[in-house]
Formats: sequence, structure tokens, C-alpha cells
Amino acid sequence: MKKKIFLGCLLAAVTVMCFGCGIDTLKLVRENMSEVTQVYYYGENEDFAISIAYGQRENEYKVDGKSGDNVDFCLLTLKPTRKSADELKKLTLSVDDNEQELEILLNLNNGAYMLDLEKKLTGQEKISAKFEGQEVALYPISNDFKIDSKKAVEIACKELEAKILEKKKFTNLNGECYLRVIDKRQNGLEETYWCFTIFNTDGKDYSVIISTEDGSILTKSE
Repeated sequence: MKKKIFLGCLLAAVTVMCFGCGIDTLKLVRENMSEVTQVYYYGENEDFAISIAYGQRENEYKVDGKSGDNVDFCLLTLKPTRKSADELKKLTLSVDDNEQELEILLNLNNGAYMLDLEKKLTGQEKISAKFEGQEVALYPISNDFKIDSKKAVEIACKELEAKILEKKKFTNLNGECYLRVIDKRQNGLEETYWCFTIFNTDGKDYSVIISTEDGSILTKSE
């Protein structure tokens, strides 16, 4: 009799963990988001591509498998078609007709020029940038995403369920999660994707690439 009761309780616990992604597991993932992009502007020409990602991320930005307190971020990234050795570039950014001259720094890891703008964006702003004599309008492509950031996290949680549960310890996720946008210049395709990654405290990471159009999976970690 005691054995039957024990097995019944065990089955109930497993059912809770494996329902969909598991409400508790999905909640843990959302509570351990170290970065999530919510608004994404993008523009390009033959010589460069420029994007602005707005959302929330760790105040002390560190990929260590542990999620800390989040703050707003607004990251401008400019990727020249041709590589440049210049450590510093200048551009003029216009947000709702308010112009500002900025200095952007080269990131040696990806060859892009980057700067945290320290602005809040809603996706309703009119934005353009002037760089080396050329002006490009940035469009809020995230407004057209049929799969928003919240839905993308749900899909990712389901797709990586086995990996998440493998590392989960009772009420601890034992990892931190990132949700970023991969635009077409980055992935070499015509479509824009979400990239969800979980970094575990043991140094291992798992990712899934999700279509912003229909939520289909391009690829994921095995």
C-alpha cells in the first residue's frame, strides 16, 4: 500500500515537470533571463548594416550561468561590409528629428562598432543614421514579428525541455537565459530569427533558433 502511494506521488511530480515545458520550469526560465530583446530597429545599404536592440539585461553583464538584476539596455551595432582597423568611428543618429553625434567603438570579437545609447525605445520612434556620408533609415522590424519575445521564450522552453530539466535542481534553474534577435545580415538569410540560449553553471550552453514569422525551428542544440 505504501509503495502504491509513493509511486502515485512520484507520478504526480513527474507530470507537473513534463506538462508542456512545465509551468514551474517556464516560470524559472523567465525569472532567469539575463538578456531579452523586445524592440529591434534595422537598416542597411551596400556598405554597412546598422541595428538598435532595446530590452533588459543584467546590470553586471557576465556569462557565468547566474542571472542577476536586470536593467534597460539600448545597444547600437554597426557592421561595415568591409573590415576596418579603425578603433573609433563617428556617426550621427536622429531619433524623432533629434540629432546627436556619437562615437562608436570597434568590438574585436565580431568586427562591429557598438555603443549603448542609454535610451528607452517603444518601436514607435522615427530613427535614421548618417555614417561616412550615407544616411540610412532604421525600421522597427520587431513590430512585424508574428512571434514576440514572450512567445519565443515559450517555444524555446518547450524545444529545450530535456536540456533544461536535466540541469534543473528542484527550484533552481542552474543557468541563465538569453533571447536575442539575429537579423538577415547576421545569418545570411532573408528571414530574421530569435536566438534563445541557456548557459548552465557547469559551462555548457544550449541554443535554439526560432523564426519570427511562424515560430518554426531552424536549428537547435542536440
